[in-house]
Amino acid sequence: MLRRSPRALGLWGAAAALAIITTAVVAQDLAAIHRHARELGPERDALVATHALDLGHALGPSDVSVRRVHRSQLPPGVLAADADAIGRVVAVPVLEGGFIADGNLAPRSRRGLDGALPPGMRAVRVVVRDSLIPPRGAVVDVLASFDATAPSPASGFDATSSAGTAVVGPGVRVISVDRGATSSSGGTGVTLLVTERQARDIAYAATHGTVVLVLAPPEEAASGSS
Repeated sequence: MLRRSPRALGLWGAAAALAIITTAVVAQDLAAIHRHARELGPERDALVATHALDLGHALGPSDVSVRRVHRSQLPPGVLAADADAIGRVVAVPVLEGGFIADGNLAPRSRRGLDGALPPGMRAVRVVVRDSLIPPRGAVVDVLASFDATAPSPASGFDATSSAGTAVVGPGVRVISVDRGATSSSGGTGVTLLVTERQARDIAYAATHGTVVLVLAPPEEAASGSS
């Protein structure tokens, strides 16, 4: 009969104990994982953005993908199928990888810029020359410079002025940019999402002054433009 040394028996015993402990730990971890999965609830399909979705963008098949996510981890209103989103216009921007909820999109009855306009907001187009041409989705301040011959603005002109320059649209969102220069003026048309009052002030500034767009941080988007 083969006799084993006390040292060998000790090593065998340690290995057996380690195997038992490992099995117990793995079993506990698996039980914890299953328990956590039960707490999270069942999974369901959720629609996510494959890239940043800008205001006014009409969704196509390449803009969205479907991911399986636990129901408890989803914010309210997240869409489940690409058919629920394709063809609709983005009314609230979505970051890359973000969930797409019904509230991010305009109703199917709205198309183009019309779909990007929340209640109480307006789309106004300005032609800028020798100025920053921002990309769609950017946040800008709209500045206007006036000379001494400009007529006095109507009462209620809502702008902050400094040294002949007025801020007529702080923190507004760019919803479209014309491709190429305009044929009549040589400038570039930029369409902005503004309030009704800002639309009036910007129209006055475009008629009687020089409009300049200044890029602003996205965090400074005005309420209603985000």
